[in-house]
Amino acid sequence: MNLEELVRAALAEEGTAETEETGAYERFLRRRRRHAVAAASTGLAVALVLALAVGTALVAGGGTGKVAGPVTPPTTTPKAAVTSPPPAPLQQPAPQATRPAPAPVPVSPAGVVRRERQGFELTLPTGWKVDQSTTRGYYQFGQPWLVISPGGRPISATEQRRITIHTAVTLPSEYPGKPVKGRDNLGGQSFSTLSGHRSSGRRPDGRAYAVGDQGGLVTYMIAWPYRCEPADLCPEAGPWRVLQLDVEGTGRQAGLKVRRLARRLVESIRPITNALPPIAATVAEEPGLFADAPVVVGRGGQGDYAWEILARKGSGEDYWLETRRQNGDLFMGEVFTRQARAEQVAYIHCAPSKERVTATLVSGVASEAVAKVKLEVQGRPPVEVPTFKKKEFPFAFWVVAPLPPDARPLAYTSFDAAGQQIARGTGFAGYQGGCR
Repeated sequence: MNLEELVRAALAEEGTAETEETGAYERFLRRRRRHAVAAASTGLAVALVLALAVGTALVAGGGTGKVAGPVTPPTTTPKAAVTSPPPAPLQQPAPQATRPAPAPVPVSPAGVVRRERQGFELTLPTGWKVDQSTTRGYYQFGQPWLVISPGGRPISATEQRRITIHTAVTLPSEYPGKPVKGRDNLGGQSFSTLSGHRSSGRRPDGRAYAVGDQGGLVTYMIAWPYRCEPADLCPEAGPWRVLQLDVEGTGRQAGLKVRRLARRLVESIRPITNALPPIAATVAEEPGLFADAPVVVGRGGQGDYAWEILARKGSGEDYWLETRRQNGDLFMGEVFTRQARAEQVAYIHCAPSKERVTATLVSGVASEAVAKVKLEVQGRPPVEVPTFKKKEFPFAFWVVAPLPPDARPLAYTSFDAAGQQIARGTGFAGYQGGCR
């Protein structure tokens, strides 16, 4: 079971219980906005926005009033018995960890915990300790989050107080203290957003924070931009990094103490390493938080139809792929996951634009198994082209260009290196009816 399946299971369970019931705050919903854009002649036009539930919150400003927050990952520690009947077992394989178990989180005699790659250190509140088993479980699923709780105990039927702390990237338009409009389209980047009643404030050191209050779960995002040198090599999403605290057990009268403790922690947690102006070698953030820089995987053509394809590893298990003119004008951009053998997609592009078309381009993305593609065009002989690949990306790419402005692509067939047919497709994205 992957993380998205865990999310779906959590949502299904959420629909059968009240938010104050035992285990209500176990449910996990982290929101990723995955942006996919396509460009027509006059600039960018949104073609696709994928919103998969693998991030932090319900859709901002909406939702059903239910709590969105962290879910406890699998752990080797038995859970406390509960009085309510257990849910019916899911007809799915047990979750599998993706990383080996890490060493326990070190804690100094004074109760100080340092997370150098995420740029913070804190002093544990009195009576609170690192929940080593839950922290370990998150890490094994690719989430290097720090979890603290009273006595370091995992959440249970009798103990719902817990704070999960980690870095995240939020939308520039929602950044604490200095929101910036028009910058939310960072290809391949995943975002965290807040749910519930919104408020904001500033710490004694001037760092702004934003709050999303859902009653039983309160989430803080503190402005925690990633600092590195040289600046031109820093990740594009670095300025929009935040330090996020998911505070559970904050509902009803009993939650007031947890709220006060969490506010003191928000005001006292200290920036270190990459959260401060660099004075030595930069300490890199944890892998996977930021999308990688784009890499050119192929280019060709000339004049109006001079094209190039770029790819970059996203901030999750995804890849951002885009086809554009060599002058930078975007034809399309979309988020992909690793393709199944017979999975493929093709696009029709008008160069240099739909309004002033001088050539038709057809591009495609397929699995690594594809060695060549045959494109069928109405009234013309089929065109056969080899695919091209880049080692770090699990895809095969192909482009047919130029075709006449009035060309009508009908179908495309992929073949492996032995010449065996893999798949045939008749649907095209982009200008599927042709450029003229």
